[in-house]
Amino acid sequence: MEIRKIGKIGGGQDGAIYNGILFRFDHLGNGEAFSLSEVREDSELKPFAAFALADLKEGEALAPFARFTLDKCDALTPHSNAVFFGTHFYAEGDEFPILYTNIYNNYGGQEDPLIGVCLAYRLERDGESFKTTLVQMIEIGFCENADLWRATKEAHGPRPYGNFLIDKKTNAYYAYVMRTKESGTRYFKFAIPAPDAGEIDPKWGVKRFVFGEEDILSYFDVPHHFYIQGGIAYEGKIYSTEGFAFSTENRPAIRVIDLEGKKQVDVCDLTTLGYEEEPEMIDFSDGVCYYSDAHGNFYSVAF
Repeated sequence: MEIRKIGKIGGGQDGAIYNGILFRFDHLGNGEAFSLSEVREDSELKPFAAFALADLKEGEALAPFARFTLDKCDALTPHSNAVFFGTHFYAEGDEFPILYTNIYNNYGGQEDPLIGVCLAYRLERDGESFKTTLVQMIEIGFCENADLWRATKEAHGPRPYGNFLIDKKTNAYYAYVMRTKESGTRYFKFAIPAPDAGEIDPKWGVKRFVFGEEDILSYFDVPHHFYIQGGIAYEGKIYSTEGFAFSTENRPAIRVIDLEGKKQVDVCDLTTLGYEEEPEMIDFSDGVCYYSDAHGNFYSVAF
């Protein structure tokens, strides 16, 4: 694996690229939009604005051309641990397919931790401004099943919140969750729910679609992921980032999972290449893999 520094964008959690626009989100529902063509090694870096995603280190970052907030995030805030565009468009003529981002651990420790929940948004653009509308909640309905999803409830055990991705090659929705170091990380395959699937949730006022055990098309286990971060499904493989900054036990890494073969095919310890910051965003655009850490250092990756 080879990694090349391109530039610096706003820090945060995961993000997604569509038609040359790089969207980056933080854990509070704030989003920024960058022109991917401007994020290059020889670009003039501009001072980062006062609106900061995450705790950006001192330095400069490319200024976004737009900032926006995810719909209803004052009441239902996604952590944006995994962000991706799907295959469905909410309405005919929409510029962007539905944008998905997950709750992850934003409500951990609360009465309802919203385990296994992913949110679906309609994304619209007016010139250089964006607005989002929450259109659907997608939930794993068997998160308390220790034989399938949650393998342990120990205080410092794996997180049961789950990451979610869509494999456009097979038109499938994948959920994956850390279980234990012994049992590994489990990947579930489902059919992608239609944007209008589910029943209106009276609390949130949007359609809520719940996957039951009967909806599982298949599942398989791979080696333990050390605290999943961002991820993307591309050409039949999932590229998953993991780990924490300067951690000896949970080291920053990129892991590659072959969905057809149902196996891990590669894992790269980023610290061996000199990259020790917390990994977050990963996506592909025009066949190129892009990666960013929590502080907005932006790279291209060749596998």
